[in-house]
Amino acid sequence: MKNILSRSILIIFMVDFITILTSVVYWYGQNGLCGEYLYLVVCISVFSGILALFLKGNYKIREFNISIKNAYLLLEGIVLSQIPTVIFYILVIRRGGWIKAVVSAIISIYVILLIYRILFHVYLFKIKKPKRVLIIGVNEKAKLIADEIINKRAMRMQIVGFAEEPDGEEEYITDGGYEIFSKEEDIGEIIRTRGVTTVITATDRRLEEGYIMYLAKEIPDRVKVYSMAEFYERMTGKYYIDKVTVNKLFYEYITSRSKIKDIIKRIFDVISAVVILTATMPILIYIGIRVKLTDGGSALYTQKRVGRFGKTFRMYKLRTMYKNDYRPKESGIKHTESQEEDERVIPFCRFVRKARFDEIPQMINIIRGEMSIVGPRAEWEELVNIYSAEIKYYRSRQWMKAGWTGWAQINQGHCVEKDDIREKLQYDLYYLKKNNILWDISILIKAIFMAISGRHG
Repeated sequence: MKNILSRSILIIFMVDFITILTSVVYWYGQNGLCGEYLYLVVCISVFSGILALFLKGNYKIREFNISIKNAYLLLEGIVLSQIPTVIFYILVIRRGGWIKAVVSAIISIYVILLIYRILFHVYLFKIKKPKRVLIIGVNEKAKLIADEIINKRAMRMQIVGFAEEPDGEEEYITDGGYEIFSKEEDIGEIIRTRGVTTVITATDRRLEEGYIMYLAKEIPDRVKVYSMAEFYERMTGKYYIDKVTVNKLFYEYITSRSKIKDIIKRIFDVISAVVILTATMPILIYIGIRVKLTDGGSALYTQKRVGRFGKTFRMYKLRTMYKNDYRPKESGIKHTESQEEDERVIPFCRFVRKARFDEIPQMINIIRGEMSIVGPRAEWEELVNIYSAEIKYYRSRQWMKAGWTGWAQINQGHCVEKDDIREKLQYDLYYLKKNNILWDISILIKAIFMAISGRHG
């Protein structure tokens, strides 16, 4: 599965890496750099270049469309990637000619990567032969995974049809123009005659031993087989939630707990919190003074939030709204207003909220051990009670500490609708299953980048 979903991304990454490396070596070498200085400049440029392209979303499963917007984002990422090199030149190397070298490197990297992306787009949608998928099941799960395949055209997968599961009682798929194979039809024959390369099982119940033996016999070695939940998870970056998968997640969570892992995460949390709090302290003081002068109220305040295993704590925030006694609504799922519509926000604080400066005091909670840098968003106790009553397994996200940022925040942002809250839970549980310290670091870097750009939810 991993190879199917990420091979194209790996190729793009390698082309980007080689292009940046060779361009930087050539152009900075032409400027007379050699030895240790050239080595350092190359390391800085390559690292910052790959990081900038990652932050611009170049290395995730998505449509590789050629558009003015994507061409601009590519250029913006490459320009940003050379800023650390320029700073190094000015502060350390202190020699002329660097402007020509930097501009030449940017132009060559941009032209090569843009041309490659155009060629890759043509190959992906005009030349590459799509993988042919057979889905076993004709229920809502089968329809959901089919919709995901259709929506992600860059995956280059084509649905052959749906095979009825043995003992299946209901059919939900009645449209879409796909062929539905009856229980009596030979799976092996379907695979051979239709050129199937991938089989996804999307049955409503566990497969019986006899049917498992039948599939093991009829499905050739060259054909890859996945469960619907596994395929959905890797394709979307979200966890498929039902009774079976949540129970499975519980056992995985229990067996994967580790003191060493907790200590490493705790060290990462404290160091990150201290650095962020120290670096932004002048900005926080300035915002606090302006808020104080606006209506005379306190700049810093606390809210009661729910943390790990339902334990509540007082979360610190900078006040960005006029003084009031706002509380969540008692009915319906839309319990908070969008930031654009909320008239309670102090005008100059709208960007403060978009850049998430108002949430930096949460670093105090992180240092105290009540929160982590990365994790699910901390919610009000009232909202947790409402969401838990309306969304199954919502409290499962409380198996881990609440976070200042998280997988859901960088993928989805702020949300208020019921379907969005349910999707946020899927992102949170996916993080719970996959979390590790390297992933935490990448999420934090992207969150900071998005916050500076005013795009973090």
